[in-house]
Formats: sequence, C-alpha cells, structure tokens
Amino acid sequence: MMMSNEDSKNTAEKPEEEAQAQQEPKQSPFISFQKVAVGIRPGYILRKVGQAFMVMPAGPRMKEYQGMITLNETGAFLFKEAQKETPTKEKFIEACIAEYAATPEEAEQAADAFILQCVECGLMESEIKYFDMRTGKEVTLAQIDEEMKNEPAE
Repeated sequence: MMMSNEDSKNTAEKPEEEAQAQQEPKQSPFISFQKVAVGIRPGYILRKVGQAFMVMPAGPRMKEYQGMITLNETGAFLFKEAQKETPTKEKFIEACIAEYAATPEEAEQAADAFILQCVECGLMESEIKYFDMRTGKEVTLAQIDEEMKNEPAE
C-alpha cells in the first residue's frame, strides 16, 4: 500500500502528539472561589487615636478578638464605607475615586487590599465555594475527596 506525503506526515506526528498529551498534567474539573460579605461584621468600632486609626472589638466581640487593628487613612475611609448600607467592592472603588482622585486601577487595588485584610482579620465574613465544571453544580470538599480517591492512578 502506498502512502501519500500527507499521510506519512500525519503518521509521523501522531507519536509526538501522544507523547505531548501524556506529559501535560491532567486539569482538575473543580474550581473554588471565595465569597466575601463585604460589610464589616457587627461589633467592631473605628477610633482615631492621635494620628492612627484603630479598629477595636466591642461588646461580645472582645472575647473573640483580643487586640486592635491599625488602619491607614484610606483603610479608615473604606472601613466607614463598609459600614454603610449594602456596601460593595464597586462602591469602594467609586468612593476612592471621588475622595482621592485615584485612577480606577489604584482604587481597585486599594479596595482589593482592604477587603483581603478585613477577611484575614475576621472583620468581614467569607466562605469558600467549590464547583464541578463538568456539571456546573456546587460540590463539597468531601465529594471532591471521594472522587479523587476513586480516580485511577496514572
């Protein structure tokens, strides 16, 4: 049987393609994202002490959080914005642009940094959600672990 040049070219490339496919790591069908409730949790107050801005727990929060959090001027401004009704990241960005004449990029960086630090300190609530990209449905960590256990070893 005779092969044309095109056929022989395709035949020669197949082992190389298969080798590449075997080298590429298998991508997980699961994704996660962190959902953040952008408002400040009740029980924290902002005070100016000298030139510093301090966030302190009040009432029952004093048992949960021992200490104070120091904020710069922008952080204090965003803390006040976060205590308003229905705060959002977009509102933080708009407020930073209006208050400081910041560029949209600078305002977004400030909002992201503030939100991240608030989550780390427990001032804002957050939860991690997991989704199966194959089904588009939310899954639990236990479901992911179970599927990974049942997956054949390579």
